[in-house]
Amino acid sequence: RSPANFMQHLKPGGRIYVVGLTPIPDLLDGPENVFCKITRVRDACIKLAGDRCYREYPMNWIVRHLKRSGLQVIDTFSLPIRYTAELMTVQINVCRRKLGNFPTKGLSDEMSALLNKLEEEARIATEDGPLLIGTDYVVSAELPFELDDDELDDDEEQIDYKTALLEEL
Repeated sequence: RSPANFMQHLKPGGRIYVVGLTPIPDLLDGPENVFCKITRVRDACIKLAGDRCYREYPMNWIVRHLKRSGLQVIDTFSLPIRYTAELMTVQINVCRRKLGNFPTKGLSDEMSALLNKLEEEARIATEDGPLLIGTDYVVSAELPFELDDDELDDDEEQIDYKTALLEEL
C-alpha cells in the first residue's frame, strides 16, 4: 500500500512506523549467494503454487514515498540481518509447503530434490557462522502540524524509539 493510504488514519502530529527489510539481491559473491538462490526458488515455488509473492522495498524508496505523501520523516534506523542455516531452512520450508499445489507431481518431486540440496548448501555456507545479508529497518514519520511556541511543553518527555529498540535486542 502507498504511504498516502495511511495518512487518513493520522491526526496532525501522529506518527507512523514502517518496518521493512532491504530486498535480497539476485546474486552475491561468496557463500552469501546460497540465500539469493533460496530466495529465487522460494518465489518460484510460490508462483508455481498459484500464489503471489510479497515484495520488499528499499528504505530509500519508503522514505521518498513518505515524503511525497506529505509526511515528515523523523528518523531511520537499520540493523544487519544475520542468516543462520536455521533461518534459511525456514524459507526452504515455505517452498516445501507449496509443493502439494504444483501443477504436476514430477515438478514437485524435482523441486523437492532441489530444496534438499539448497538446505545442505545453507548448512555448509554457515559452518563458520551466520551470513550477513541486507538489513532490517524502521522509518518513523509524522503528519506535520503547526504549534505556537507557547504550546510546546519543554518538560514533556520525548521517547527515543531507536534506543528503546536497541534495548529490546
